[in-house]
Amino acid sequence: MTMMRRDFLLSGTLAAAAMSTTNGPVLAQVSPPADAGMQQPAYSTAPYEGSKANQKIKIINLIEIEQEAQKVLPVGGYGYISSGSGANFTRGENMAAFTRIFIDPQPMNGTEKVDMSVEILGSKLTMPIIVPPMGSHGLAHVSKEEGTAKAARAVGTLMLTSTQSNLSMEEIAAANPGPKWFQLYYMKDRGIVRELAQRAKAAGYTAIAPTIDNLFGYPREENIRNDFRPPRSLGKGNVPRSIPDFAKADAAMNDRKRDLTWDDLEFLKKESGLPIIVKGVLSPKVAAAALKRGMDAIYISNHGGRAFDGVQATVSILPRIADAVEGRVPIILDGGVRRGTDVFKALALGANVVACGRPVLYGLALGGALGAQSVLEYLRDNLAVVMRLAGTSSVAEISRENLVQEAEA
Repeated sequence: MTMMRRDFLLSGTLAAAAMSTTNGPVLAQVSPPADAGMQQPAYSTAPYEGSKANQKIKIINLIEIEQEAQKVLPVGGYGYISSGSGANFTRGENMAAFTRIFIDPQPMNGTEKVDMSVEILGSKLTMPIIVPPMGSHGLAHVSKEEGTAKAARAVGTLMLTSTQSNLSMEEIAAANPGPKWFQLYYMKDRGIVRELAQRAKAAGYTAIAPTIDNLFGYPREENIRNDFRPPRSLGKGNVPRSIPDFAKADAAMNDRKRDLTWDDLEFLKKESGLPIIVKGVLSPKVAAAALKRGMDAIYISNHGGRAFDGVQATVSILPRIADAVEGRVPIILDGGVRRGTDVFKALALGANVVACGRPVLYGLALGGALGAQSVLEYLRDNLAVVMRLAGTSSVAEISRENLVQEAEA
């Protein structure tokens, strides 16, 4: 079997192993390190500049704005934002799975006015649509995460700040005094974990969402094709301040804990004193274990198909996880959300709030804070229409009864 060049690039280590099936000599096999291919690629020193647009944008749908964003973004930046991992199967399945779910409209309920407000973990939101954690918003726009934070504030919803944000969590919090959570990649050094958690709490973040599934990276072929490396000029706002030397601080932050356990999450909860949202759950068993260990919310996510290609769409696994959780803690879901119908279906299947990722960055690229705001407003207004047509006057009324049951489909 011929090994493709891509396979060499991804392994990070070439294993010189040969074995005769008969009497030939046996050569020692060289095993790749456990984190082969996972080290943060070297930074690019080439100049990079995202969009400078600052305008509301006209949206027909959130699928078409991806094509518009591609026209204004550098090839590498667009590829990083848009692509999934592997064959992009899970990225596509996230959207396709919504098309296999059907709404059962129930009119004659007097639904001219709808109430889309929700409350989750003490945060009151104007709608059940939030902004998920995404790294390096500077790839989309010169305002970086500040633009996205202002958009979330403008529509009264919640934004999760990524560990890998270009701006610091404090700078982002200043742009959005409203509800906000902090996403955390768990590092080997617990001192850094503690430091980031305490910084988040001091800056006004009200929950922490540790990522549990992206501990080893599945190859992202588009990045390899484009020879994409993170632009150093965009900055890394959350490097630990306890390590003065940037290179050492950055290396420590990227030295993630690969053997994460529930004890680690309990440590995080104790040290931060904040609710813990377990992000990257794709199994009812993991959700049940999270409840048993005292976690505060379940976040169903496959990173928009960017983590492990070949897993189920998030909305496909949602009903089984909702059954395991039984309403004891909130459920957040992202992956493939492009229309109000998608939001409605996810809510009906058991999600408390739904996050929309890539389209927000596309909106940011096309119009800065106002463009990202346009995307969130589109989803909000589209959901309102869907709720009216379905006969539900509030988010609390949306349930599986509003969907066509599998036997009827």
